[in-house]
Amino acid sequence: MELTYTNAGGESITLKQSRPYFLTKIDGTGNIRQTVNTFKAPEQDGAFYISSTLDMRNITLEGTVIADTPDETYMRRKQFLQIFNPKLRGTLLYRGWQISCVVEEAGFTVSTRQRIPKFFVSLLCPSPFFEMPDEVREELASWIPLFEFELEIPESGMEFGMRQPSQIITVDNIGDVSCGCEIVFRALGTVTNPELLNMDTGEYIRLLTTMSAGDELRVYTHFAGKRVVRIDGSTVTNVFSLLDTNSAFFQLAAGHNTLRYDASVNMELLEVSIYYRPQFLGV
Repeated sequence: MELTYTNAGGESITLKQSRPYFLTKIDGTGNIRQTVNTFKAPEQDGAFYISSTLDMRNITLEGTVIADTPDETYMRRKQFLQIFNPKLRGTLLYRGWQISCVVEEAGFTVSTRQRIPKFFVSLLCPSPFFEMPDEVREELASWIPLFEFELEIPESGMEFGMRQPSQIITVDNIGDVSCGCEIVFRALGTVTNPELLNMDTGEYIRLLTTMSAGDELRVYTHFAGKRVVRIDGSTVTNVFSLLDTNSAFFQLAAGHNTLRYDASVNMELLEVSIYYRPQFLGV
């Protein structure tokens, strides 16, 4: 049983079953509640089901501070409260999965017999889902390198790269629920109206613009984080106006998703990548 909490300031603390912060209990990582919305008509038996949404997740931590001297105990307590700062958001890493959270409560109690400080932390997670720490990257359209070192070029010549032959790729979302993604369009030359189609739902994202060589456009489909930007070196520009009005910020469903990229002009000069983090209901 081991976990690491990192606050927005970059400070982190590890709690496990060893000194100085001996973790004795963690609760809330495997269960989650939901709110069910229903409608009841006059004289109706039961009710009509409308929808349901998951509530925020509450994770609680309990343990003790183990130190050799009172001064060390005081220093450990001070460091503990400094890192579990309720003014800073944070990330909890547990069993290889992470979840964003905010400190609802952090404090200590002292046993009158043993004088050993016991800590208690309550973390509130606005999004109830655990995520993979690293994003998954899928290449829909890219160039595959065909050479490696040591390099010897024959007299007949050789291919240095090969274009991926298919416009269609299957993305496997291994999470328990659907998730948003980041779609990156890169132009190797002049490309007009790049788009990405979800063949399972018929939803698509199309940008009404002409891209030049080196241009990069990114579309974010995350809930409460939808945006379209142009990347030029370190400069990020909002280009939401380029979005086709019939476009949809589609999510990647749990399981297999069949995606197809396209462009009105010079599709072969378009590179498309997708970044996403699978989400899980518990660990």
